[in-house]
Amino acid sequence: MGRYYGSIHIRSTDTEQIIEIIKHLSTQENKLKFLISPCINGWISVYASEKGQDPTVASAIAQQFPGHILNLSLYHDDFFYYEYYRNHQLIDQYSSDPEYFGDIPQEESERLRGKPEIFADLLAELPNKDITIAHISEVLTVASQEEWEELTQRSLEIWRQLEANENADDISELPYDEVFEAASKFYWFAKLFNIKNAETCYEYLQDEEDEEIERWSEFVHIPDPTIELARQQREKANIDEAFTALKKAGILLLTVPNPPQSGYFPNTPISTPDNIAGFFIGWSGLGNQPLGMKQYTAPWNNEPVNINLPIEENPYVMQVSSSGKFLAVGHASGAWQATLYDLESKQLLKIIPHVRATNGLQFTPNEEILVSRSEGEIILTSIKNLEQIAIIKIGHGSKIAIHPNGRYLLADEGGSQLAIIDLNTHKVVKVLETAAFDIAVWMASVQRGEGVNSFSPNEMIVKMDFSPDGNWLLCAIDQGVRVFEWNEVLSSKRKLPLPIVAASSEVVTFDEPPNRMARTYDIAFDWHRNVLLSCGLEGKVKSLDLATGESKVLLELPGRPATIQLDLSRDLTTFCTYSILDIFERRRKQEKILVQIWNYSGLV
Repeated sequence: MGRYYGSIHIRSTDTEQIIEIIKHLSTQENKLKFLISPCINGWISVYASEKGQDPTVASAIAQQFPGHILNLSLYHDDFFYYEYYRNHQLIDQYSSDPEYFGDIPQEESERLRGKPEIFADLLAELPNKDITIAHISEVLTVASQEEWEELTQRSLEIWRQLEANENADDISELPYDEVFEAASKFYWFAKLFNIKNAETCYEYLQDEEDEEIERWSEFVHIPDPTIELARQQREKANIDEAFTALKKAGILLLTVPNPPQSGYFPNTPISTPDNIAGFFIGWSGLGNQPLGMKQYTAPWNNEPVNINLPIEENPYVMQVSSSGKFLAVGHASGAWQATLYDLESKQLLKIIPHVRATNGLQFTPNEEILVSRSEGEIILTSIKNLEQIAIIKIGHGSKIAIHPNGRYLLADEGGSQLAIIDLNTHKVVKVLETAAFDIAVWMASVQRGEGVNSFSPNEMIVKMDFSPDGNWLLCAIDQGVRVFEWNEVLSSKRKLPLPIVAASSEVVTFDEPPNRMARTYDIAFDWHRNVLLSCGLEGKVKSLDLATGESKVLLELPGRPATIQLDLSRDLTTFCTYSILDIFERRRKQEKILVQIWNYSGLV
């Protein structure tokens, strides 16, 4: 997802007049909030919430203001759009890709090509008399499809060379302005008219992305920002109070302290159950920052035990063997490898190079083989002699699961296909498709305001696991959970069989205009109670009873943060969650990441 912002620029020096117009508008559009800049170079800029994408704001301002108004918008770096108002009228519109959202009539497409000559009067008011209609025309000219494809291929090739250290030059070689043509057009169009602070929006500014904003301290917020601040403080206080109540009730056992954030991005938690009743939890930062891994066990108010291991850089995922003797770590961000450690001797045993980030790790039940997965390949490594056993070529995907009998390995391909691999022969036995969605049913659900916004032809596999007896295949899919009988899966020819039980995830609505998403992120199986636990975007931990098919909410986290990881302790008494408050914020903050340990026995 690229950059996505919009702003309105008014040719005026009367800031008070514009503030009064926006105050009046805010009372009519009370869902919107605004930031207003001081006059810079003869322009006053208005930044409306919803990333400046509400099409009614600029026209409403134009009804009250007769001068020049430019409404500029960039959509995910894919197309640049403007509206030009003068004398209360919409004079011109432009889109760098008129058919981005679908086919439109030819005359409509031509109308959205822009009319550079329209700006003659506005150019006459600018101090730089060297800017001409020809300059505007040049900025608005769109590259041909052939030129764009050629530039994209050149950009991808430079990236490949940089990643493989085959290019002595640096990233400045990338033809960014040409490949991201819409973003470049936005920049140069604003520059031609001497408009400052154009490449941002209300949300970016509220996220403190104001370092390069001219005269930021003079911006005015409408409505009064103290009202919004008070609302946020009340919301946080309510969430804190709810967590405190859960802790007093013995349900929330521990909130793992977040390490200090260094740099733009927060640290990322990495966790896995230990072999008894606790959890290994570490935090991964950017670059070669060491993973400070600790073991958390009951009683939970005790200090955790430091696990002094020489963890390689950029750890991403980890897995502990069933005996607790071995730890496997998958690495990303250029450190394309898996690593195997001996937890007893605290030694690095093996580095396993991969072609891309390693995001799948499994030990065979007898702990004789480590299976590690990267993009396009699965590597089998002997734990006994630390030699490579085989490389299995596989399609796009990241998930793996080993059957408890140690014979079969499952791997997703593209999310919508499931490959079954024989670990004795190292061959793919068959590939099964997930269930297909009906596009007509999906469209009807969207029209009713119930369905998710995006459509996938098939269910997408998010995670796979097996019941300990091997009878059931447990799957998290993008919009729920599915449980299959393994013998039926093994005997299927082309498609996965119907699940024996299933449950859907909740649809979450965010932003305005409303976007709807549903996402199951993780599953864990309670073999004693015959219950499948799941977590997802809705900020809840749910249980699905395999015997009755009953699905219910086990825990609703205060604030309903997106819960993207769920680890069940091996003694089935506690579980650990990794959640993100305000997951749709563009800039995540360390304090919005929650790693918490819960009393599962108390909940059931």
